Amino acid sequence: IIVSSHFWGYIADTKGRRRTLIVSLLLTAVCSLVSSLSINYTMMVVMRFLVGVFISAPSATIFAYLGEFFKTANRTLVITYASTAVGLSAVFTATAGWYVLSLHWMLDIPGTELTIKPWRLLFFVYTIPTLIGAFWLMILPESPKFYLSRGRESEAFEILLRLYLENHPHAAVDDFAVKHIAPEAGQKDRSTSLKRTGSCWKVACSVWNQTVPLFQKQNVINFVICCVVQFGLFVVSAGMGLWFPDIINRLTTTNVSDISVCEALEVSANPGYILNAETIIDEACNDNINERVFIYAISLGILYTVVYLAMSVLMRKLGRKCLVAFNLFFSGCSGIVLQFVANPYITIALFCSFLVFAGTSISILNGATVSIFPTNVRAMAVCLSLMMGRLGSVFGSNLVGLILEENCTLTFYLFASGSIICAVLTLFLPS
Repeated sequence: IIVSSHFWGYIADTKGRRRTLIVSLLLTAVCSLVSSLSINYTMMVVMRFLVGVFISAPSATIFAYLGEFFKTANRTLVITYASTAVGLSAVFTATAGWYVLSLHWMLDIPGTELTIKPWRLLFFVYTIPTLIGAFWLMILPESPKFYLSRGRESEAFEILLRLYLENHPHAAVDDFAVKHIAPEAGQKDRSTSLKRTGSCWKVACSVWNQTVPLFQKQNVINFVICCVVQFGLFVVSAGMGLWFPDIINRLTTTNVSDISVCEALEVSANPGYILNAETIIDEACNDNINERVFIYAISLGILYTVVYLAMSVLMRKLGRKCLVAFNLFFSGCSGIVLQFVANPYITIALFCSFLVFAGTSISILNGATVSIFPTNVRAMAVCLSLMMGRLGSVFGSNLVGLILEENCTLTFYLFASGSIICAVLTLFLPS
């Protein structure tokens, strides 16, 4: 995802949002299905790498595509509302994984060394939404804002007319009050120069020219803030979130009650660790995954969905900037407080709040990015800021792995303070 984000941002800004989404989703589905039939480790790694390359496009471009069908004042609100799909997808993946991985069967394919097992079936199940999304997009129009930014006013007009007729079933073509669309102020048509590119050097120059506007005076401060905040949000929500099932599994399977999360992690990491004079932990290794982990993952997805819906309502009253700042401040406070709580259920609730309130802010920030930057560099801005976010998830997950068991308290303090710092930075973005 990281290595391909810049490329997909360029493609979406020059070739079209809808075309980029359809092609990348279909390629993602193909690679995912092939990876489910992998016959060795190398094939699996290569195919999953390609899945990451292709899924990078829709994971970012969809925000620009959706936002451009709405006026600026409503873009962040609509993107936040649509992001309830993030929570629903978490529920879907956890539920499907719980059911499929609980099955015990295998099917040998005659004439091959391939054996179909439940984990391979799970790859097929997870590919279904990708295919549905790709085929559904085929009946939807291209972003009229994209056409307008490329100097294709007549095509933009046709899409707006189509939208008007679909929103007003009893209206006629003559009822559409708009007769002509003027080009956007400050937008340049780069399509002609792009068609003349015939070498890798010219394409590279075109990519460079598409990126440079983000670092010009009117954009650079907002762009840097968006990238830094995305990095911080992914460090918390994805970096720490990657360890959520493992931490919850260790917290809920310990034989000792009324201990903090850091004490539970120390107990599970050191089976002979003596918590007090009367309690000695069993040294037998338990590598089973507690089914409650799936329940907590589903609960986390439901919580994401509820919080997204709540934010869609609150955004009208509080505004985008105040809402994100509150979310991140609350996330940071939850990350600090959970270390001092001994009740496992309160700990889990605080842990979920720590992750969810940071994670849901990602979509709000994406909506802000779509609103802040001009059409001709909008997809590039979203892709590059999300690229920084993906770097944050890699950095965060590895940082947890390195220091969590060595210094659990420091780990939570670092991640919680990251949320609070991001809360302050968001206050410098335009309203």
